[in-house]
Amino acid sequence: MTGHTAYVFDLDGVVRDFAPGDPSAAIEAALSLPTGHVAATAFHGDLLTPTITGRQTFEDWYSAICAALEDACAEPHRVRHHMERWRANRGTVIDETVERLESLRAAGHHTYVFTNGTDNVPAELELLGLTRLFDGLLNTADFGVAKPDPLAYAAAHRAIEGDLGRELGRDEVWFTDDREGNVAAAREFGWDAEVFSRA
Repeated sequence: MTGHTAYVFDLDGVVRDFAPGDPSAAIEAALSLPTGHVAATAFHGDLLTPTITGRQTFEDWYSAICAALEDACAEPHRVRHHMERWRANRGTVIDETVERLESLRAAGHHTYVFTNGTDNVPAELELLGLTRLFDGLLNTADFGVAKPDPLAYAAAHRAIEGDLGRELGRDEVWFTDDREGNVAAAREFGWDAEVFSRA
């Protein structure tokens, strides 16, 4: 991964991990919902896609998730109380990636985070102490199109060029993501990309 101008990291599953504090199982147990129902509802395309392409806010998304769970729950009035735990969980940092980013920045490299994210990501990065690790946030909620769409990579590339103040060859960008499809799309676009794996 050496010899590039810009180093781009996916956020969730690469820099941040939601699993350690995920309250979904406890919420499902409390509301007598099937295992996996909270995630299946939250990440259903009808709710998620508008959120990560900037057509609705994180708060809109959260409200829509709660409404869908209320429809599926025998005691709908209890949903929002329990879902506050889901709303409050903004993940934990992946230490090995933070160390990698700190090393890159100490060596003077430009680093960016590229996420299929919500409008709440800037606040979440601040909360987790991650803002300092990046020259810029490449958020699909700002671009109006999400990975693995080639237009998302084009928008991210333009944003990096804008930050650097010059044109940038696609082969000057290194990228990692935990989703193989996103990595394949990045390679097709012309970035040097690899699938993220934890040591």
